[in-house]
Amino acid sequence: MEPIVSTSFIPKRPVSAEPIRSSSSGSSVGLMSFITFIVVAGTALSFAGVYFYKQSLDSQRANLQAQIAQAQEGLGTSFVTDMKRLSQRIEGVKSLIRGHVVVTPIFAALQATTLQSVQYQNFTYEFLTDKTTNTQTVSVTIKGIAKNYATLALQSDAYAKSPIIHNPVFSGLTVEDKTARVGFKLTFSVNGADLSYQTFIQNLQAVPANTTTQ
Repeated sequence: MEPIVSTSFIPKRPVSAEPIRSSSSGSSVGLMSFITFIVVAGTALSFAGVYFYKQSLDSQRANLQAQIAQAQEGLGTSFVTDMKRLSQRIEGVKSLIRGHVVVTPIFAALQATTLQSVQYQNFTYEFLTDKTTNTQTVSVTIKGIAKNYATLALQSDAYAKSPIIHNPVFSGLTVEDKTARVGFKLTFSVNGADLSYQTFIQNLQAVPANTTTQ
């Protein structure tokens, strides 16, 4: 009879009491580390992009300033000075034109309102300044001959239609023995503003051209 070999199932080493760790916790830690790395890397790239963009803007600004400085140097101080002088001269000419006084509107008004049967023999004028209002007026004196008294009455009405002839007054009336024509002296005033060169150019076409014959 063969001998019987006994087999023992008692472990040779003591059984450990530590719990067995799960492999899923290690995977969670790795995922969090990866996410953290992505966030940090993205933040760093963002700061780097902002930094380089700021450097680009600074470079563009420096280039523009250099171009402006170069343009100013190209113009030169003398050119700018000449332009300022030219501007002052232009303004001076404009001021002269606005203040320039011409008597042409008076002749235009007389041409538009004088009857064919009235003749002028003498014409004088003088500039006067009203001390109260400091405005300038022109006093006109004319000597002439009319066909008769009725003609003078019509002539007075014609002057009233003129926009620049003010306060026309006839005086010194005389009658010629042979022709019976009436000699007269006429005085009237014109506002200085109506005689400005600029106003004359603007209103040249607006002067009435109606003439009554007698």
